[in-house]
Amino acid sequence: MIIRVAVPGGTAFQLRKGEEGISVFDTVATDPPLSEDEILAAFRPYCMAIIRTKVEIGAKGLQIVPVEGSESLPERLRQAHAEIRPGWNMLRLEFKKALKELE
Repeated sequence: MIIRVAVPGGTAFQLRKGEEGISVFDTVATDPPLSEDEILAAFRPYCMAIIRTKVEIGAKGLQIVPVEGSESLPERLRQAHAEIRPGWNMLRLEFKKALKELE
């Protein structure tokens, strides 16, 4: 299970200028697996979790790349941090479109 932390009412899978990927957490990257509550506890109280499967993300031609999280995160979240990135030879415009389809 892949979790994206977002703000209610906002666009959860929007790529910002200069970003190469969208920050997410892979719940099974740690032992024991991370829970949604454990992830959300590291963020502002009003944040919410958007859950997608690896299959859903891969079906859009996207890849999930493990990337160590920020030092401000708890250690388990740093270990489980990843980014959704474009698939092989995917143009930025195609990447943005695929991300929008995950909303």
